[in-house]
Amino acid sequence: MQEKIIELDLKKFLGDFANTEVDFYRFPGNYGDSLIYHGTITLLGELSIKVNFVEIDSNIKNNVLLIDGGGNFIDEYNDVYNFLVKKHQKYKTIVILPHTVYGERQSNFLPSLGPNVTIFCREVFSYNFVIKHITEAKCYLWHDCAFYNNLITHVKIGKGVLNAFRVDVESNRKTIYVDNEDISYNGWCMKPLDDFLKKIEKHDEIRTDRLHVAIAATLLNKKVIFFSNSYYKNLAVYEYSLKKYPDVVFIYEKDVDLVSYNNIELLFKKYLISRLNKQEHTIHDLFKDLIKYNHTLWRYEDLARNVNSTDKKVRDSKQYIDKFNQLRNETIRKIDFNLFYILNNTEQTELEKYISESLGMFIDRLSIMFIRKHELKRLISVIDDISLLKIYKQKVVEITEQISFNGNYLDFLISDIKNKNKFFKIFNPVKIYNDSRIRKYINRPDS
Repeated sequence: MQEKIIELDLKKFLGDFANTEVDFYRFPGNYGDSLIYHGTITLLGELSIKVNFVEIDSNIKNNVLLIDGGGNFIDEYNDVYNFLVKKHQKYKTIVILPHTVYGERQSNFLPSLGPNVTIFCREVFSYNFVIKHITEAKCYLWHDCAFYNNLITHVKIGKGVLNAFRVDVESNRKTIYVDNEDISYNGWCMKPLDDFLKKIEKHDEIRTDRLHVAIAATLLNKKVIFFSNSYYKNLAVYEYSLKKYPDVVFIYEKDVDLVSYNNIELLFKKYLISRLNKQEHTIHDLFKDLIKYNHTLWRYEDLARNVNSTDKKVRDSKQYIDKFNQLRNETIRKIDFNLFYILNNTEQTELEKYISESLGMFIDRLSIMFIRKHELKRLISVIDDISLLKIYKQKVVEITEQISFNGNYLDFLISDIKNKNKFFKIFNPVKIYNDSRIRKYINRPDS
């Protein structure tokens, strides 16, 4: 059985070193890593922790060493590994700030780290890896230090799309957009952030496989289409830190074989029987989220229409209905973006090829059909009126036929999109009530 994951607020942990000076190692990195560095410096400044910058051959000045966060403690890079090999026994306390950690070299080295070393992992994958291999060192889970930046002065309304895909060893892309600009490549890890943020702030939507471009764009309230890198880092940080942001969509590009009516049917049936929603780290998670939110909506709508419900229960139910409707709509949008890229959907000029109902909306409607069938069968199990029972059994037959027809059509639709015979568009929602300034006008009587 897997041990319980231990989250620990980094700021509270570092509070023990407030008003002191520590040695600080910032390994080389790109411009995106500067978001980590400046977030770390902001955090340390709030705690009045002074830093003495050190390199691998520097003399030890303080008993405490902080190693800045990032993705350097993996087999592809040497800096953090080499520093620790040489220095891990020479400091009273070493704190590795939120990092991605994995690889054969690390699995062999981690057991040698003593109780003076504390490792913070910035996602669950790395946490599980480190916990498996350490013997005396301590390990906790916490978010990337980039989230400690205050970027409010850079939050501006932008226009258009920025394609900011990486062009280095961690790239997972077969092709790169002609207008691509790898903004993380044009700088270094301690450079002031202005140039980096200005590239992002003037756009409305950011498409990237750069983790810290995605984080910066998220903090700047941009729409983010986030793609995988060459290993699990982007997916893992998305699931731990970015998934809660409704405008961030992660694209499960490799999951084309998972998109079929047969798989969706199995997922819907399994959820309705067990209510389990265990993460698979694939597009299946989105399909399961969709039926979970729709089934929750169904239950609250039942409460709202129940004649025996109190006024308070009806009001509370309506609030939950609003909440889960929003989650449902966000999930449909995430499914649409995923299928747009997974199926290589291409917008075309022939309107006869256009599908006005997106695939996410179609799958949403299919999930409601499954819920309706599930609820009908539940009612049949308790109905003791023979004539009513006969009517409801016929309803099950009808909904089963509808599910079968629509499920088969879904597979044809998927095939048509792959073959460029059909296409769909994704329209960004035009929100009315998201600006707080509009509230005073909402209840204004018509003139």
